[in-house]
Amino acid sequence: MNLNISAAAPAPRVVVIDDTDDLRQLLSLALTRGGFEIVAEAGDGRAGIETVREHRPDVVLLDLAMPVMDGIEALPAIRRLVPTAKIIVLSGFGAQQMSARAVAVGADGYVQKGAPLPSILDYVRTVCDAPAGRSGRTLGVVPAAGAVSSDRVEPAAEVDPGERPAGGNEALALAPLGIMELADEPLFRILTVNAVAQRLLGSARPGSPLAVSAPELASMVSYHRLDADASFEVELEGGRALATLRRTGRSVLVYLDSAREDVGVLRRAISTAAQQVRGPVAVLSAIAETLAADDGTDPTRRSADRDSWVGAVVRQTRALDCITADLLTAAQIQRGTLRVEVVDVDAGAVARRVAAEHDRSVDTGSATGAPHGVVVTVEDGRTVRADPARLAQVLRTLLSNALQHGGDPVELRVRMDDQHPDRVVLDVVDHGPGVAADLVERVFTEFTRGKEGASGGTGLGLYIVRSLVRAMGGDATCGTAAGGGAVFSLHLPTAPAA
Repeated sequence: MNLNISAAAPAPRVVVIDDTDDLRQLLSLALTRGGFEIVAEAGDGRAGIETVREHRPDVVLLDLAMPVMDGIEALPAIRRLVPTAKIIVLSGFGAQQMSARAVAVGADGYVQKGAPLPSILDYVRTVCDAPAGRSGRTLGVVPAAGAVSSDRVEPAAEVDPGERPAGGNEALALAPLGIMELADEPLFRILTVNAVAQRLLGSARPGSPLAVSAPELASMVSYHRLDADASFEVELEGGRALATLRRTGRSVLVYLDSAREDVGVLRRAISTAAQQVRGPVAVLSAIAETLAADDGTDPTRRSADRDSWVGAVVRQTRALDCITADLLTAAQIQRGTLRVEVVDVDAGAVARRVAAEHDRSVDTGSATGAPHGVVVTVEDGRTVRADPARLAQVLRTLLSNALQHGGDPVELRVRMDDQHPDRVVLDVVDHGPGVAADLVERVFTEFTRGKEGASGGTGLGLYIVRSLVRAMGGDATCGTAAGGGAVFSLHLPTAPAA
């Protein structure tokens, strides 16, 4: 008897490399149900290279924007390790921006995050079926450039009269330009300074010499102090601005217009925010599609997955909330309308509450099952003067950064300030690679990121941290922990003794 039975082709073996645990899990679930075998996962490019070296997969899904080593850097090494594998890159960037670059360094295809899971699955199959050496089309989620259908701009929200500053010069406080009044003397002491000027100068305080916060501007003011009408461009901590001088009887008025720089700031904010929003949206969309496609025939699987999906929804919704909070706060800082409500606050209680939000010691969403948590130590129980909601926002930013870019364990300490006994310090300490020496001095400036295009937020988080803490009468600093990781410290004034 002649049995002509051909063995079924083995399932293609896949490695998924992406720094978002929830997205890795959903991609792995979709691919597994679609007939692929997930052999391993990794959360950054360097770990991805070692994972590919160990497992030699047939297919690699590779995120482009990741910490430690991004996908563009890792891609050539992965291609050398598995020359016949199909490598498909994932990114929040538009396909027109990144696909050509990815293909040029060895990718076989490009998927823009946010595409429906069934479409991604079909696309992976198409790329796998394509002849060797031929790249697949890109899979995007947005229309081609030029397809914008509306240029409508919403009007700016009006300021609530109840939120306007009491007393003082309200016109000065709400002016869209930076305005300073300087004493007409060699030191040019700052007499008054509005919020926009403070943003541009960084650390300008009434009573301090202008040269302390803006030496270039102080030099130019000195040069033009006797001119009847002088205008010049100057580089400040918050960006380049056009400075215009006017004299009064006893002082010098300085107007700072950063409108041109603000256009660049807006463009960068739109670009980085669009990329960061797309990741959580992609995860939430994938969860919705997975739930809709589940026919309920396997109740065991459905029950096992439910807690994981709920945890993913909570985390990604929180990520979206943080992004929008960053953008709204940055806009308030830019316009000079940032407000804080300073009251007596139990810093230890806020620290414990925010740390509990980041507790993943029982991880329901990580495909690796790696524990993440925050160790809280309260050495100083004094109350501080702060805005509790803003303090929580600041701690969320610092803890998210530490958990994403640092190493376990992450510590949150509340202690007395060694240099200023009337202050309490909240330290966020990680055990990762630390902050590079060339970044320490500018890590709190807008759009400063460890690596161009690296994953990890809008580039506004630490800028907002310092701005908020200074608005509450304190300061934020960055340093190196004893074990070599990063330590970010919030120095807050204590509440007066009763």
